[in-house]
Amino acid sequence: MSVATQNICPAILTSLSDNLINNSANVKIHGGTLAALTDPSNLATGNIIRQANDNGTGHSKEVRVVYKQRLTADDTSDTKSCDLDQNAMPYKEIDVPITQYRSVNFSMTEEQLRVYCDSYSSLVQLTGSNDPGTIVSRANGIGRASGPLSVVRELFNDFQLASNALIQAMNQDLLASIAGGFGAWYGQGGTIQSQTFVVEDTSTGSLIPKGLFTMKQAYMNSGFNGAPIIIGGPGSLQRVWMNDSRYFGQAANGLDYSTVRANTGIAEFYFDPNIITGSPLTDENSAVVFAPGSLLYLPYLQYVGNFGDIGTMKRFTMPMPGLPQVKVDCRILSDECSEMYKVYLEAYFDLFAAPTDMFKATDDNYNINGVFEAEFASV
Repeated sequence: MSVATQNICPAILTSLSDNLINNSANVKIHGGTLAALTDPSNLATGNIIRQANDNGTGHSKEVRVVYKQRLTADDTSDTKSCDLDQNAMPYKEIDVPITQYRSVNFSMTEEQLRVYCDSYSSLVQLTGSNDPGTIVSRANGIGRASGPLSVVRELFNDFQLASNALIQAMNQDLLASIAGGFGAWYGQGGTIQSQTFVVEDTSTGSLIPKGLFTMKQAYMNSGFNGAPIIIGGPGSLQRVWMNDSRYFGQAANGLDYSTVRANTGIAEFYFDPNIITGSPLTDENSAVVFAPGSLLYLPYLQYVGNFGDIGTMKRFTMPMPGLPQVKVDCRILSDECSEMYKVYLEAYFDLFAAPTDMFKATDDNYNINGVFEAEFASV
């Protein structure tokens, strides 16, 4: 049989919209580092990346970073002159090769895929819609749609379960790359090292906001724009972020900490369980703090544009199940002898961390690149 890509993709999205049963396929996937890197504020700010030429070989996957250092007081003159320093503000360029690759695969039978596509077609006819969300909402109220809907949901589970592995592996790779890209905190004289902020009292679970505001002060003094984004583990900071004091604790004294946190725009927090294994991020209180645009996820999608069939293989790009803001390449390859289909979800990607030589040695921001290592600790 022929595999209809236009049937596969909408059906996948339809099942992604349908989360009626708590099972391993729809328990929330922790987007972690990937989710933080694709935060809207980060995507909107990272505009210094340009696609580099692949030299016509089709094999070179890279992007190019272009930037300049800002001038400092040492570059000024106290006498009027017609002299010009031609090299005062030269361009700096970095070619970033895309070297990381992760894939996951699974198989499904020809019979499964045939029933899958037929079931999706039935849902379109029964609900009178091609919109995934509308199909789900209408199908749940139509008795005749329960069979096709369960088929679509069941097959999508395989995509969801497979993508969880891909997200975990990519987050591990990205955290390892981030660990090599830390810069200095403001006020440390350009020394690149972690800084500790106390945010909680372990014995009582009480919040200690001072640590968060000390972090924000150091961040603001560096002059970077936007609220910082934090990637953290299951430690003190996550407990602070989970705190909703409308009905207890600080609220008794007129302080709703969840409202304070939201209204101050102090930071965005993303939980990543891999944080405790990404050296030098080695414990639950370790964290990455970065300014929007200072860490960028660099995907290299192979099947964007005029890509389609090649032989018996179907190729397309799709949203990652469980983390739809991240796109991945998908291949579906038939094995005629065993009457099976092999499904591959894959991604070429890398990470760009702003260089630590963005600022001169005479600049207050020397060695600061907007990527900070932190420990959010308890008393």
